Amino acid sequence: MFPEDHFLYKKMKTRITDKKLKRFYRLLSVQMIDFDCGKLCAPKNGGMPYCCENESVVPILFYEEYKWHQGNGKFWKKMPPKTKEIRKFIEESEPYYVFSKCPGPEGCIRSKRSLNCMTFPFEPHLSKDGDILGLAYTNTHKAECPLIGKPEKTYDPLYISNVIKFWQEIFELYPEEEEMYFDESRKRERRLKRQGKRLRVFGP
Repeated sequence: MFPEDHFLYKKMKTRITDKKLKRFYRLLSVQMIDFDCGKLCAPKNGGMPYCCENESVVPILFYEEYKWHQGNGKFWKKMPPKTKEIRKFIEESEPYYVFSKCPGPEGCIRSKRSLNCMTFPFEPHLSKDGDILGLAYTNTHKAECPLIGKPEKTYDPLYISNVIKFWQEIFELYPEEEEMYFDESRKRERRLKRQGKRLRVFGP
């Protein structure tokens, strides 16, 4: 973490306690699928699973999550912006995000993956009343991630249920996240309507 970041994060109010983080990790420890999806995309990406490539997909950690990991080893490190696009993205993002990098698939410790990693490629889709209707595929990385577009039966139902619980609890702690995904949900609905496609969400 850079000195200026240390000052910024030190001033922040802690919203995710260590106890809550441990609960999140328990919820998301359920195996999403019964196969290694990295073996599907790695051959087309120089042997590297696409979502593990820090140069293309910069993992985002909540600052409490980053601090918690820093107290339990040095698996995650602050990711310096390498391009103008990434710098602009970071500058325009919420201040409680920490853009980080991990050792990659060779040094991956599954219990130390970020919350963001464990919920990819899904994001919550909200109703106009603000309730989570279920999980929808993220609109980014469609061409690279082989899971995007797979039917719901591909995934463990308990995983889907637990991810929804995770987002419900995150929204209680970070209303900003709820507002962001509310806006994304409306954009998704408008986009699908223009394309003449039906909204598909996964949920209990």
